[in-house]
Amino acid sequence: MTLLGFIGADSQPAEDVASSENVRAVAERPFRPVLVLPSYNNAGTLAGILKRLGRLGIDTVVVNDGCTDTTAGIISAWKLDQSGTLRHVIDHPQNRGKAAALGSGFEWARSAGFTHALTLDTDGQLAPEDVPALIEAARRRPDCMVLGRRDDADPAYPARSRIGRRFSNALVRLESGADVDDSQCGLRVYPLELVAFVRCRAQRFAFETEVLTRAAWAGCAFVQVPVTCRYLPPGERVSHFRPWVDSLRSIAMHGPLVARALWPWPQRKWELAREPKRKALGWPDLVQWFNPIRAWRELRREPIAAPTLAVALALGVFIANLPLYGVQALLALYTARRLHLNPLAAVLGTQISTPPIGPILVTAAIALGHFLRRGALPIMADLNISRLGWRNVLGPILIDWTVGGLLIGFVLAVVTYFTSAVLLRLAAGHDPQARGVRSI
Repeated sequence: MTLLGFIGADSQPAEDVASSENVRAVAERPFRPVLVLPSYNNAGTLAGILKRLGRLGIDTVVVNDGCTDTTAGIISAWKLDQSGTLRHVIDHPQNRGKAAALGSGFEWARSAGFTHALTLDTDGQLAPEDVPALIEAARRRPDCMVLGRRDDADPAYPARSRIGRRFSNALVRLESGADVDDSQCGLRVYPLELVAFVRCRAQRFAFETEVLTRAAWAGCAFVQVPVTCRYLPPGERVSHFRPWVDSLRSIAMHGPLVARALWPWPQRKWELAREPKRKALGWPDLVQWFNPIRAWRELRREPIAAPTLAVALALGVFIANLPLYGVQALLALYTARRLHLNPLAAVLGTQISTPPIGPILVTAAIALGHFLRRGALPIMADLNISRLGWRNVLGPILIDWTVGGLLIGFVLAVVTYFTSAVLLRLAAGHDPQARGVRSI
């Protein structure tokens, strides 16, 4: 197998114009948007949101996700107001989470003949007045998912939310190659046929991130539209996000997605999406992929470039500690290709396995693995081949090396990531264009 074949096909969605067949198929379908509002115990803000949305004249479905406050009365009064637009209510007897609420709204909307669903949280932070801009963007590009993009530089933005958003953005890029600047904004427009096609499995808040990765795999493009967001004081803020539980659920969701991204089997493509071109790297593409000037330009212009390069370095360091001498560089290249990482940084990270550091790491890994498995450090008697035989010596050594190498590799990868991320940010400087975000 050649190096180009080993690296495999590019899974990043291409930015080519949609094929004429797909454009015609989308254009011939009537554009019928509907608002889907999932709500759970937001009685303090729901009435105002519904009133402001009522001025827009858009069909709306509200999902009462097992509310225990006065939401039911507010929704009943809203539904009785005859304004010429469709007003539908879906009731969940018990709270099932945001993913289930959105799923119920999407299923009803699709069965009712709507083509697109615009979602909006009812906690009062996102502005209903931004809805027309997203609807218009979806009307122009009905084959795309339209995403609201909140201002990351807003001083009122909670630090914890900003960190979570950036972490989520980075994982979506690793998994799919999609440059999404706000993977957690609840204001977005979904093509309903796409939602039915991708079949997400995540529950509660994790759905809104998983669907981005799976949509990108399906070949769907994204259009990002700036939206306003009002951050309420802590005493007035209503949030059902549970930091520990929902963060663990998010990690559990991303694990299989990363594993699927590493698997070379091609992804299913949505028939209405822009079809990405899949091909093995040719030599000109390979040269461009390895081009250090390109990496430097990205580092200067894109905020996500520094942490992404740091991930590539950390990945290389982790691979360098595995008992895979002879194929570590190839494994780093393959993984970098599948996870849309810089290949130079990944290969550079594997160089920690070369002398004089490499033998020290191997010895430490074997000693640590032996200690973890047997509760004591290895002694010379454990290495007596003439007495124990090759199989009884090399087999346990390999197991010890693997166990210790995984642990040492993980620790060194974490240290490498945080250290290199800081240094790379300092090296990037303060390019005035660094906050620019591309729409895919």
